[in-house]
Amino acid sequence: MAQQLRQWAESRGFRAAWGPLTLLRAVRADLERRRTEGELDEAFARANLTFDFEQQHPGANGWRVVVIVMPRPAHLVGFVVGGRQIEAVMPPTYQRYRPIFEDVRKELAGVLGGAAVETLNAPLKLLAARLGVVRYGRNNLTYAQSIGSYLQILGYLTDADLPVEPGWEPREPSLLDECADCGICEAVCPTGAIGPDRVLLRAERCLTLANETAGGWPSWVPASAHHCLIGCLRCQRLCPANPELATVETGVVFSEQETTTLLAGGEPVGPAWTGIRAKLEALGQPYQEEVLGRNLQALLQAEQRGANG
Repeated sequence: MAQQLRQWAESRGFRAAWGPLTLLRAVRADLERRRTEGELDEAFARANLTFDFEQQHPGANGWRVVVIVMPRPAHLVGFVVGGRQIEAVMPPTYQRYRPIFEDVRKELAGVLGGAAVETLNAPLKLLAARLGVVRYGRNNLTYAQSIGSYLQILGYLTDADLPVEPGWEPREPSLLDECADCGICEAVCPTGAIGPDRVLLRAERCLTLANETAGGWPSWVPASAHHCLIGCLRCQRLCPANPELATVETGVVFSEQETTTLLAGGEPVGPAWTGIRAKLEALGQPYQEEVLGRNLQALLQAEQRGANG
């Protein structure tokens, strides 16, 4: 079974690793320690880092935790503004993020001979680091060998017979060797989320969090920071540990009427919204019209300021 899993992962350009349920307990203990020591913003941790796998997966005692790391490109989305088409970048993972979990789950169940496979909701970066399949960068992103940080981490529980060595212990998360004498990510972070005093990103001050959250822009986000439709690529594009970022077309283009409607915001009613909703669904960003409309407005304004010097 283990050999089939390794061969499948290699054939797809993925990385695969697994461990016992004690891995989840180790990760949960890591998070609790960091919360207790004040390393994690309490509101952010409560909203994003709480998980209870025993309640979510009753009867999974003795199962294995499987982590899959897959390379992902950035994606281009078209918008027609003032008679011209512009392209906005969506960083890796945003396009069809959730559906990919189910796509791979089905593949995995076949590879594992029809074993039960359930999608796992947990802090996947920390799980993958504890399994040794990724390492952390100073920007708090995870890096896999030959893939860099342009990846998506997928987590599952399975009752497949995957061997674990006696006395197995989760690995300690480790930092990339390249980070030792490098401060590029700290220097280019537009919001100061990467500090010199610790490796852990101040996620509550990260541009990615700000432009995934509806509402007005926090005061700590400078107008010049905007460069992606959602997410952020500043530290990744300049990171010496990363390969060149592959970029592919989504084939999704919002017409001028749809773009104007998206930028205007307001209640999602009217003929243009049928097309907008269908295209958001195709991008894997359903019901994100408020966030993406606001972000697109910020991108256009940043472009205009750049054009005016």
